[in-house]
Amino acid sequence: MDILQPSVEGDDDRRRSPRKFARLLAAAAAVLVISALALSVYWARSGPAALPSRQALTIVTEPAVNYSDVCRLALRRSVQMRQSGSEVVFSQGGQDEAFAWPYGTIAVLVNGQAELFAPDGTLVARAGQTLPDLGGGLGADDRFYVCAIGGSVYPH
Repeated sequence: MDILQPSVEGDDDRRRSPRKFARLLAAAAAVLVISALALSVYWARSGPAALPSRQALTIVTEPAVNYSDVCRLALRRSVQMRQSGSEVVFSQGGQDEAFAWPYGTIAVLVNGQAELFAPDGTLVARAGQTLPDLGGGLGADDRFYVCAIGGSVYPH
């Protein structure tokens, strides 16, 4: 066989080479797509499960009145928080009382336990706990309108 003369087998290999490359490229792309799908399914299933499950609970919210220092002086102390169905109930001295919280205050059920968060995202209390001093005042409807939680004023 002459060195300058390519063999017939070599010609086939060179012709197949672009096809082999295209097949390998397609296989690699398929593996990447399947891997990405598998990871997205894994993250979709494991992501929320890793975070606490949250369900909104009902509380009354109203715009807080900006009384600044006066708000902090009109205090309600020893207010207990508990969950009753899909709402959060507040009581003082064993007597349930109506409260209106500043907009942005939320109550959620986290892993089976009710939690109350201030408008700035601070955890205020969990069910069964005593809330920090609440500033505010009584409205005409005998509802206590909260404008300060634990010394922080939340005007709107």
